[in-house]
Amino acid sequence: MDNLYNYFLRYNEKINFLTIKNIKIENREYTNIDFPINSKVLLKNIKENTFKNEISTKYFIEGIILLNAIDSSFNNIEILNKFLNSFKNDTIINIVKSKLYFKNLTFDNILYNVLILRGLVVLNKINDYIKKLYIKNLIMILDYLDENFKALFLNEIKLELSKLFFKNENDPYINILYGDLNLKEKFYIKSNSFYVRALNFSNDRFLKENISNKISSIKVKVEIENLLQLIDKFQYEKALKILSTINDDKNLDKEDYYWIAYSYNKLNETNLAIKYYEKSLKLNADFLNIFIELGLLYYKINKINKALKIFEDGLNIYIDDEKLMFNKIILELKLNMFEKAKKDIDKILLYEDLDNTIMNDILYLKNLYENDLNK
Repeated sequence: MDNLYNYFLRYNEKINFLTIKNIKIENREYTNIDFPINSKVLLKNIKENTFKNEISTKYFIEGIILLNAIDSSFNNIEILNKFLNSFKNDTIINIVKSKLYFKNLTFDNILYNVLILRGLVVLNKINDYIKKLYIKNLIMILDYLDENFKALFLNEIKLELSKLFFKNENDPYINILYGDLNLKEKFYIKSNSFYVRALNFSNDRFLKENISNKISSIKVKVEIENLLQLIDKFQYEKALKILSTINDDKNLDKEDYYWIAYSYNKLNETNLAIKYYEKSLKLNADFLNIFIELGLLYYKINKINKALKIFEDGLNIYIDDEKLMFNKIILELKLNMFEKAKKDIDKILLYEDLDNTIMNDILYLKNLYENDLNK
C-alpha cells in the first residue's frame, strides 16, 4: 500500500464487476470470479446492447489495470493479475496507450490517464515513456487537489522524476517535466532553467518550438522573481531597472501586478505602488496582503476614507482578520466614527489567540478614547 492509496480508493465507483462463471488461468480452473470493468464502458455497452455472448478481453485488461490503481489490496487481485500476466507487456501497454487522453484534458480525462498509468506502475509494467506520461498527468492533476493531498502527490512526482533524471539527466522530456513541476510550485527561475536545459538537449524542431513557447510564457514571472530577490538583497537600482521593463507588459495577471506593486512599495514609490495594487484589484485579486498594504498606503498619503474602504473590502473576504480589523478601528477613531469603533473594539477583543501587541494597542486605544466611545 503506497502513500497515494487513500486518495485513489475514493474512485472505486469507476469500476463495476462482471462475474465470470468459469475461467482457466495458468492451467487452473476458477469459478464465479468477479472481473473488473470500467463503469463507463459497461454502461455504454449495456445501452448499445453490444455485450452479447462475448466480451472482449481488452475490457477486462483495462478493468484490472484500473483496479490495481484504485485498490491494489482488493480481494482476488492476485488471481486477476495472473490473468493479466498471461498477456505480453507490449500488448498491455498498447491497450493503455490507445485509451489515453491527449486532448480535451478535463479533470475527468486527466484522472483517467492517471489511474490507467498508475495501474501500470503498481503492476510494474512500465517503460520510461509510460513513466513520463504518468508524471506528466500527475503534474496536471495538482491543480485539482486540496493542500493535504497535493503534498503527497508532489512527493510522488519528485521521487519518480528523480529516478528518471538519474538515468538520463540530458533527456529533454525529463527536463520539461521538471520545468512543469517547478512552474506548478511557482519557482519560475528554476522552471526556466530546466526549460532552457531541455531546449539545449533537444534536436526536434517541434519540441524546440514547444519549449520556446513555455520559456516565453513565463518570461515576466521569471523577471518578477529576479526582481523580488534583488529587493531582498537591497539592490534597489537593479530592481528599478527590471521594473522599468515589465510594468507595462500586456500579459500581466493579478499576481504579477501585486508583486510589482509590492516591489514599488518596498522602494518607497508610493504612487506607483498604489497604481499597481489597484490594477491587481481590478483583476479580482483577493490576497490578504493586498488589502493591508494598499490600505496603509492610502493612509500614508492621508486618503483616510479610501484606506477605510480598502480595509472593509478585505474584511468582506477575511472576516475576522485581526490586522485588517485593527487598522479599520484606528481609522474609525480618526474619523470620529466612535459607534462603529466601539462595536469593532468589542468584537476584536473576543478573538481567540489575538496577537498580544494588537491586544495591548486596542486596550490602550479603548482607554484613550473612553469618553468618546461611551457617549
